[in-house]
Amino acid sequence: MRTLLITLLLALAAFGVQAEEVYRTVQPDGTVVYSDRPISAGSVRVQMRSQPGQQGQAPATSGQSGSPPAAGSRGAGNGADMAAARAEQSRLKAEACAEARKALETYENSPRLYEQLPDGGRRYLSDEEVIEARQKARQAVANFCEPESSN
Repeated sequence: MRTLLITLLLALAAFGVQAEEVYRTVQPDGTVVYSDRPISAGSVRVQMRSQPGQQGQAPATSGQSGSPPAAGSRGAGNGADMAAARAEQSRLKAEACAEARKALETYENSPRLYEQLPDGGRRYLSDEEVIEARQKARQAVANFCEPESSN
């Protein structure tokens, strides 16, 4: 799931999607969700960079000009783009790890957990739901904070 999400984000960046607004939400179990509208009060707007008229092409980086690349420079640009994508992926993974650890700490230290209802009320979780939420939070920490194996 994590790999799918990261791949989707990189694909969107590579193809210069013309999104008006993108929101990032971390769910209680540590899952990061991207959407075109806020899902909850904790949703944060993500800054997406794209250039009009460049649909279908990779978005320009800060060092590019409007002129086409020189004949021999295309390979170097792709390597730099991949390095930037890997750095962004690492940054997102570190953020997700920190958020997952914070959620796990909250779940482990809170005597009662609740779910916020649309009307502003609270529904307290049963013992079984608390156990399940804590297991999901532990799994999120394992997914985001453990080193990836080489594939």
